[in-house]
Amino acid sequence: MKQSLTTLNLNMKNNFLLLFCFFSFSILQAQIVDLQKLSKGRLYFSDVIKDENNNLRGYFLLFETDKIAKETYQLEYVVLDENLTKVTNGFMTEMKYESWLLKAEKISVRVAIFKDKLLLQFADYYEGDEYYKRYRLLSLKDNQLSKPFIFSKGKMLVDPVFDRKNTNMINNFSENIVVYEGVGLMVDSKTLYKKMPEFSKSYLVHIDSDFKEIWRYNYSDINDKVLNNLKYVNSDEDLIVMYNHAYKGWMAPIYLNKVSILFLESKTGVLRNEFEFPELEKYGYRVVDCKITSDKVYLYGNYSETNKKGFIKDTDNLGLFNFVFDKKTGKLTKSHYLKWESLSDKLPIDKKGYVKKEGYLYPHEMLLTDEGKIILVAEAFIQSPITTNNLYFFEMNNNLDVNQVFTVEKFRNKFPKTSGHSSSIKKYGLFDFIDYQDLGDNEFLFLFSDNEKKSKNRNKSTLYGIVSYSEGKFKKQTLELKTETSTVNAYNAKKGYIMLVENFDEKNKATELRLEKINY
Repeated sequence: MKQSLTTLNLNMKNNFLLLFCFFSFSILQAQIVDLQKLSKGRLYFSDVIKDENNNLRGYFLLFETDKIAKETYQLEYVVLDENLTKVTNGFMTEMKYESWLLKAEKISVRVAIFKDKLLLQFADYYEGDEYYKRYRLLSLKDNQLSKPFIFSKGKMLVDPVFDRKNTNMINNFSENIVVYEGVGLMVDSKTLYKKMPEFSKSYLVHIDSDFKEIWRYNYSDINDKVLNNLKYVNSDEDLIVMYNHAYKGWMAPIYLNKVSILFLESKTGVLRNEFEFPELEKYGYRVVDCKITSDKVYLYGNYSETNKKGFIKDTDNLGLFNFVFDKKTGKLTKSHYLKWESLSDKLPIDKKGYVKKEGYLYPHEMLLTDEGKIILVAEAFIQSPITTNNLYFFEMNNNLDVNQVFTVEKFRNKFPKTSGHSSSIKKYGLFDFIDYQDLGDNEFLFLFSDNEKKSKNRNKSTLYGIVSYSEGKFKKQTLELKTETSTVNAYNAKKGYIMLVENFDEKNKATELRLEKINY
């Protein structure tokens, strides 16, 4: 379920991607990096670099070094490896939109690894949205930075002239360009042009690193009564798995209770099979995770009573599903369901997924181990006011028979005068579950925030919850980072390490990054 684009702010605006300790442990100092020694500029933005297995490969940092003109900035990029060792650095010029109508807050950056290259997405960030997306490729082998490129009106444009006039916005608008695991660079062109028949289709385009088109798959036409909206699920060198939710009306989409899974050939874009979810007149489905093996595709998620628009109902959440497909054909071979009410002997839950005094269960992760077990991470929540409560960890077999349930009590966050569907709560980062790490050998670490929201942290203490899964057992402990002269936060790092980021109270003292080894 994970495309290679995730965002990390090292300036601590978001408690995001925090990491970890394990059982009883001691921390040994490994390396310290002073941000001021990496660049003379001001830390502007940053991103982590992850592979397809959720393992951290490095860090991409962006510093503002000079303002050349009203809208033009000189930025320095610095790439660090997983050991916080500098791999390369360089300078670029970027524009940030500024006008009487819209003044961008910053230039956002997202990074995806693609063989020995990084795909860099830049955009003008304004009130939670991104405008004027543009892209570059950075070669890690020789530190060569490509010219900016966008995909607009059905074709790739290299080094386009950016005209920030509102009347010319469409010519500076790029479709999303991302990396599909095992496949490479992909464009998902969702924009439909009614007045231009040649651009009336939505399609996927696979391109090479020279921006040449390899194949194109048309999945929707503006003249069709029913349109398709594809969302990436997972992929490898043989297969691309996409989630499709049909809708009507290209200007103001009205979603339909018509959802399916598409299996595409990675090398050709040919459709192997389309699987429509069963009994859509009764049930709605949410895909949580997907695992592709040499011969099978496992699709995991939860289901509810049907919604007329094909979305899942939080308050009629019935249980979990596991669909197993033949990889070569995309045909369904097995299906298993778990009803929440069947767990009433293990926790106080009713048939609609409501845990007594806690709320409805939201599944964050469903991970398949090498032993064929499924590890489910779920968090209880209430829609109004938005409240996030306890975490629950399940160990199940592939038939969804539950072996054990591990309950984690944590601080209960309430957001007064708010309400929202679980998808919105997830989108805006209001859940406390953060991330996981696959340690190999069927061992995992799960990370979550255990602090009060908007806490002023009077005691200079920050709490993180950690749940480990090893040798078939769950264990929980708390990592407390406490100082008198600074604030320390823990972040994702390479296996066996955490990265501590220390922001000092002293204004002129630079932020420090430290890799710390964990003995367990």
